[in-house]
Amino acid sequence: MRRRVLLGAAAAAATLVVSDTGTAHAAPAGTRFLGVFREGEPTAIAAETRTRYAVTPASVMWFDSWASGRPFPVAEAKALWRRGIMPHYTWEPWNTALGPADPAQIHLRDILDGAWDGYLTARAREFAAVRLPILVRWGHEFNGNWYPWGIANNDQDPSLYVRAYRHVHDLVEASGARNVQWVWAFNNGSAPDEPYNDPAAAYPGDGYVDWVGIDGYNWGFGPSWDPAGDHWTGFDETFAAAYAKARVIAPKRPVMLGEFASSEDGGDKAQWLRDMDARLRSGAYPDLKLLTYFDLTKEEPWSPDSSPAALAAFTSWVHRRYLTGHGHELARVAARYACS
Repeated sequence: MRRRVLLGAAAAAATLVVSDTGTAHAAPAGTRFLGVFREGEPTAIAAETRTRYAVTPASVMWFDSWASGRPFPVAEAKALWRRGIMPHYTWEPWNTALGPADPAQIHLRDILDGAWDGYLTARAREFAAVRLPILVRWGHEFNGNWYPWGIANNDQDPSLYVRAYRHVHDLVEASGARNVQWVWAFNNGSAPDEPYNDPAAAYPGDGYVDWVGIDGYNWGFGPSWDPAGDHWTGFDETFAAAYAKARVIAPKRPVMLGEFASSEDGGDKAQWLRDMDARLRSGAYPDLKLLTYFDLTKEEPWSPDSSPAALAAFTSWVHRRYLTGHGHELARVAARYACS
């Protein structure tokens, strides 16, 4: 069933952009795809990315929390697809006004007990109304201790996460949203780094996952959580081990960076970006297909325009030929892996 669903969704995406000869565009071998996150409405993110960097991303990502009660923005998602951009929705099961351990917070047992089934069904019907593929990244960074759905905050039991993920997935599909491509995303390092927190123990299975995501940052010198520490890491140091783990856990699924960026503090951010580009051009990380840059100054100056040199390096990177794939091509990647 998963294979048929993916193929059908990919075919729908292909109809969006067809050449004058009637042939759908296909991405050349080795193509990777640019994703962008910025604050704002999805179509505004796309427009700002075009204005800032003179490039249209293959996907645009935005966040929403369950407790917000907001409907999925169907019209915005359709507007993205009219521009050839695949929507990427990070769907967070929590109340952002409460701490991870607050008794009133959403935890995995609440999901398994069906407390959110009505909400899930409503969102699923909205997903289905898009009628074109969307990426849904649910419960990301579960191997960290900073979110209430994290394994560390749920009896240190990875099976609870697996069961909750499957419950959400199955209810969404049963409600008609067969156009969703599911992203299972772990942090590049576990916190705490304990056996129970190994991402492999929380993998829901290939029948529930279309993409494996990795989140990771070059935190640089003196991040808020370690003001005296030097945490500058190059691109390989940030992602090589996590990528290898992803290939072991799910070798028949494509990999994305669901979030990544570099700080300016403690090193040369422009060189970091150039080194990343060189590694990707060399053919390293061959199954890494989507890279979503966290274009925001938040804990650190992540945004590419944090310095003129960084901006120049980023702008050069996003115009590389290998990174110019479009959303309709991106939508077909997971089906190719599933059929391999």
